[in-house]
Amino acid sequence: MITLRKLLSLISLLPLAAAAQSPSVTWLQTTHDFGAFNEDLGAVDATFLMVNTGDKPVRILDARATCGCTVPQYPKEEIAPGDTARIVATYLSSGRPGKFSKNIYIRTSAEPTKQQTLTVSGTVIGASSTLASRFPVVGGPLRISNKTAAFGEVLRGKLKTVYIEGYNQSADTVRPRLTGLPDFINARLTPPVVPPGEQMQLSLTLQTLHASDWGINTGDFGLIAAEGDTLEMDYFAIISEDFSQLTPGQRINAPVASLTPGRVDLGELTDLSPRRLTFELRNSGKSPLEIRRVQIADPVLSDLEVSSTKVKPGKSARITLTFSPANAAADFIAARLTVICNDPENPLITSRITAEINEPSRKQQ
Repeated sequence: MITLRKLLSLISLLPLAAAAQSPSVTWLQTTHDFGAFNEDLGAVDATFLMVNTGDKPVRILDARATCGCTVPQYPKEEIAPGDTARIVATYLSSGRPGKFSKNIYIRTSAEPTKQQTLTVSGTVIGASSTLASRFPVVGGPLRISNKTAAFGEVLRGKLKTVYIEGYNQSADTVRPRLTGLPDFINARLTPPVVPPGEQMQLSLTLQTLHASDWGINTGDFGLIAAEGDTLEMDYFAIISEDFSQLTPGQRINAPVASLTPGRVDLGELTDLSPRRLTFELRNSGKSPLEIRRVQIADPVLSDLEVSSTKVKPGKSARITLTFSPANAAADFIAARLTVICNDPENPLITSRITAEINEPSRKQQ
């Protein structure tokens, strides 16, 4: 007959027995650094060892990687007490030059609610074919994905950031820097020091409130990878007015702009001497028309004059310029006059100026 004292003693031993039978695993390593290796190797493997240090069989429930470039393989059967399981992590390096660090998350039946993190890292030295496709622009020791920072259209008062990727193809550490950027573009190079075979990123942020010109903004700047190696780059942005906050009443009472003539066709030219062209910008709306900018971006157009930058309702402004066909780069001329204004329905108005140069006339010049 079991006495009360014996029963209490047996109950007190139950947690110890359960602890002795609880599953447990030990990882012999959780990180693997491949170092630097050539992309031509394709796939590289790292092996992680897990030992069942408990008294019961355990099973690996699942293994997942942070991206498709890393593929884990693990045994599906149970691992007996004292046995070792091999988890193989394969990193697919093709098309992925540069430094990498990838995680693999493992869950086992020993602790199903917890996960063990395994990490593979290294640096892939890019193959020529990959570098040419991903980083086609060469600037000394650096290769970059794009030499133009194309911001596109950006509303006044807004910020926009574009990114350009780069790669150090040399055997030396590179400390790149930028020169010639305007004040309204902020730049950041990450990392500031680029080891051999590693990638970098150039981020360029356009601050429209600091740009003085409306409409098209273009310019050049340089990326200096090393002394004597300056890669010429450029930027392009169109800064437009934000009319999204206008009320229906403000739109009804807004200025209405029209530019005449909308096209000037000078036909076939035998006389290539300069001539003055005149345009009328009329405001048929109910509030003053403000001319933000008048642009000409062709060597055949010059000497731009605007009679007024603010046009009252029912009035007009006169725009004159000089047309010089002798400055044309080709026999067919298609130039543009562009007016940027505060008409919410038509903020950008253009007039085309076309002509065809008679070839004998060009030879006589």
